[in-house]
Order: sequence, then C-alpha cells, then structure tokens
Amino acid sequence: MAVAETAPPRRARERFTVTPETYRWFAYAALGTLTLIIFSGAAVRLTGSGLGCSNWPRCEDSFVPPLETHTLIEFGNRLVTGVVGLPCILAAVGAFRRRPFRRDLVVPAVLLPLGVLAQAILGGLTVLLHLSWQVVIGHYLLSIVLLIAAVVLVWRVRRPADAARPEHPRGIVRAVRALAVYGGYVIVAGTFATAAGPHAGGAGTGDHVARLDAFGADTLRTLIHLHGHSATAMGVALVALWLYARRRGVSAQLQRALTVAALLMAAQGVLGLVQYHLALPAEIVWAHASLAAVLWSALVWAVLAAGQAAAIERSRPAALAA
Repeated sequence: MAVAETAPPRRARERFTVTPETYRWFAYAALGTLTLIIFSGAAVRLTGSGLGCSNWPRCEDSFVPPLETHTLIEFGNRLVTGVVGLPCILAAVGAFRRRPFRRDLVVPAVLLPLGVLAQAILGGLTVLLHLSWQVVIGHYLLSIVLLIAAVVLVWRVRRPADAARPEHPRGIVRAVRALAVYGGYVIVAGTFATAAGPHAGGAGTGDHVARLDAFGADTLRTLIHLHGHSATAMGVALVALWLYARRRGVSAQLQRALTVAALLMAAQGVLGLVQYHLALPAEIVWAHASLAAVLWSALVWAVLAAGQAAAIERSRPAALAA
C-alpha cells in the first residue's frame, strides 16, 4: 500500500525539521552501526575478553577502565554500544521531524533505540551471569532481529512514499520468504554450535565459563554437523532460487539481492569448512559469525525486493470462483 507524504502544520515547520536527504543518512548510519556492534561483540568473545570488566555498568568499580588489554576490549565494546545508540535515536526522532512526514518510517525507526536499550540490558546480564550461553545467544539474536528493522527502514527511505510494493510471481515470493525463514533457522543453529565451542569469552581473563553440553562429549560435533548440513542445504536452495529467478525474469533489484546473498553464502561455506578443519581458530570463527549478519541483511533485503504476489495471480482465484 502506498503511503502518502503529508505536509506538516505551519507551526511545526518553524521548529527543527529533517530533510529526506538527511534522514536517509540517519537510516544508513543506524544500519551500519547495528552491523558494527555484531562485529565488535563477536570480537570481545573470541578474544576471551567477555569478563574484561567483571561488573556492570561500571568497569571494575570505575567509569574509567584499567589499562589492561582484555578490559579495554570489553569496555570498548560498551562504548560502541553508545555509538550505535546515537544514530538509532536520531532515526527515531527524525522519523517524527522529517518533512514531509512519512508514517511508514515511524515503526521501524522507533524499534531501533528500544532494541539498543534492550541490548545494553542483555549485555549487562551477560556479564552479571558470567557469560551464560543462553544469554549470549539471546544477545546475538536480538542484534539479528534489530537488523530487520534497520534494513526495512533503509528500504523505505530509498523509495518514494507513493511507490507500490514490488510484485513477482507467487512462487518466487514464497520461495524467497521461505529461504529467509530457513536462513534464520541456520543462524540460530550456528549460535548453539558456538555455545558448545571452545570460545566461551573468558579465556583471556582466566574465567571458567559453562558451555552447552546437551549431548555430552559429542555436543560440539553434533551441533556443528547440524549447522553445517543445514547451511549446505540452504546454499543449494539459494543457488536453485537464483537460477529460477533469473529464468523467470525477476526485477534487477531482486536478482542483485539474491546474487549478493549467494556470494555471501559461498563465502560462509568456505569459512565454515576452514574453521572446522583448523579446529576453530578464533579469527576465522569471528569472521564467520560476523559475516552471518551481513548475509542476514541481504536475505531481508531480498524479501523486501520480492514484495508481494503479482496482481494478476492474486486475482486468479476470485476469477475462477466467478
């Protein structure tokens, strides 16, 4: 449904307002920093710095951290959270101050600072609960969910307010949506594999952190194989969908989104195999966990680019019924 741009009241025009061009940069900055926090959060864990600050919100009973490597890494990640919060707040406030006003920007924009606040609370709980793997998984997955809102916001600000949703054959739309849902499952499976792995986040500070141990000694191997086989199936499905979409002549935007997703999936496959055969080196695990966020954004973008079933196909059942 097209969303019309409405002119603001005269009194509102005299106050602080945001142009569409400026607001677009707010949206880009929010998406970029929300991706960055996933990169930095993974680095904290994989350098063993998760308990570099043993308490929260202060660090070692001070707002100025001790000059120790792991403490500075953990404290630096907290500062990055503050950096992330700024563009998210600007995006939320700017959605109301943008002129012309667009109602469709409000919900995804407001979700961003609320999500960052929830992330800060989860981050504190992660420290207070001694890097509990359940909370760590929740912390990562909340970041993944926030990327949905950020990608939707960027998608909308890049399009005119009166632009209709893209339309494609019903089979294409359903396949893209199904692939994104399955991609979410693969990411969740990956977090459980990581929760059973050797990178608990406390190695740098000498802290013992409990690991996921659902299947005893075979837990890590079992979860890695589950994640790996699921990801392989996703890669095959993505290539098949790319070929099918190309044959059906989908829009250039959807084809680009699927191409980017396929390339990222291929890179993830290589990283996954390398890290497995090299006994999970921290640097490659970091790249694998971080790149998953970029792949997820590409999948969400593909869903938006696929849009809805074409009008002719939507009306076909009614015509047959008549």
